[in-house]
Amino acid sequence: MTFVLLLVALIYLSISIFLYTSVRNDLTNQVQTELLRLTETLASSAADPLLLKDGGKLGKLAELHNPLVQTVVITNSRNVVVASPDIRQLGQTLPSYLSRANAHQADHFAAPILAGGNQLGSVYLQGNQKHINRLVNRRLDRTTSRLIVLGLITTLLGLLGAYLVSLAMTRPVLRLLDEIESMEDRLGLDKKFTLVRPPQSGDELYRLEWAFRFTEQRLREHLLELRQLHQRQQAMQCMVTIGEMSAQVAHEIRNALSSLRGAARYLVRYGQGADNQGDFIRIIEEEVQRLYDMTQGFLDFGRPYAAIPVDTQIRHLLERCLTRHRADLETKTILATLDCPASLHAILDPSLIEQALSNLILNAIDALPMQDGELHLAAEKSGLAQLDIMVSDNGLGIPPEKRATIFKPYVTTKTKGSGLGLAVVTKIMMVHDGSVELCETHSGTRFILHLPGKLPLSS
Repeated sequence: MTFVLLLVALIYLSISIFLYTSVRNDLTNQVQTELLRLTETLASSAADPLLLKDGGKLGKLAELHNPLVQTVVITNSRNVVVASPDIRQLGQTLPSYLSRANAHQADHFAAPILAGGNQLGSVYLQGNQKHINRLVNRRLDRTTSRLIVLGLITTLLGLLGAYLVSLAMTRPVLRLLDEIESMEDRLGLDKKFTLVRPPQSGDELYRLEWAFRFTEQRLREHLLELRQLHQRQQAMQCMVTIGEMSAQVAHEIRNALSSLRGAARYLVRYGQGADNQGDFIRIIEEEVQRLYDMTQGFLDFGRPYAAIPVDTQIRHLLERCLTRHRADLETKTILATLDCPASLHAILDPSLIEQALSNLILNAIDALPMQDGELHLAAEKSGLAQLDIMVSDNGLGIPPEKRATIFKPYVTTKTKGSGLGLAVVTKIMMVHDGSVELCETHSGTRFILHLPGKLPLSS
């Protein structure tokens, strides 16, 4: 509000000075114009008396009774005074203070006396500067009075305008300030570390700035608390996952050891002459292999992955994956198809993506029947710069109750399996800043690997 008043006062002062100066200059110019016109009129009236050498008439012209005129002097062609209020100047040369050299001054005027194109003499007029100043000042006094009235009106309007502007500006500021100050109470935040609030009076913008700073401080504190809670939650989730994995590993090891113990006891009891010795030896080999596979899967899942992205031709990568599993596909007579443009490239780690695709292909092979099985690989650009790689099959699909937990470690739909394949796929996609998605289909299963838009693609 103070700023608005100062601005209004500055504008009013500038306008007043401009108007006062303009009026004074206009009044001075009007007086000077009037005196110059009077001088020219005297010169025109003095032509005939000067020709006739009528000193009496010339004297009357010089004794002009006008409060604006200080003195009038008439000279002939030789610059000798022929008429003047001061008779001592008659017949004398024109005084220097009335010469044409001084006619440019504000109160000195001169006009030639002409007749038939010849200059008979000149009229010199000196204005009464004191009277002129009194006249100008008297009129300026009226202007000053009007400016004072205008100033009072401007002050009142300025106060009213400043109040309205201040009200319009401070009302939303105060409302926002009240909202910020009451936000803590509405959210039920802990006030144990709350700073001392500033007094309610004072500059609204300062209070608003303080409120924002206070809110920033509290927000930083709560973000720190949330970060710590998130870290604790992650640690607890990690412990839960480790516990689930440990329980699953212990269960699988116990089952395998039970089978190994039973087979070993049988062989010890009956020795080399047992009828089905080969079956028990095969059981031992299968269980040992299952323990090896489970241990290897656990090691694969536990080891850290570091992606080394390179420019990769996607179709060549998919063909290499199918070639690796050609024997398994032919064993179950599975029809494998590929749909990917040869020009499709992406920046990724080919070895990790190939491992993720191999896990998905192996899951599809295990889920497909011995006859009429179909496996389809496809890749395409999605959006501006995102790569989608799809692995589809026409198997039995994944039960709805398993979909929410299918990507967790040691969760599997197979009777035999470590349950780490999809967890490894998820981990590989995480190091690529991507994701894996299980899509709903009418039949079979479809997984999509989404590689993010930050990976540059060209096709």
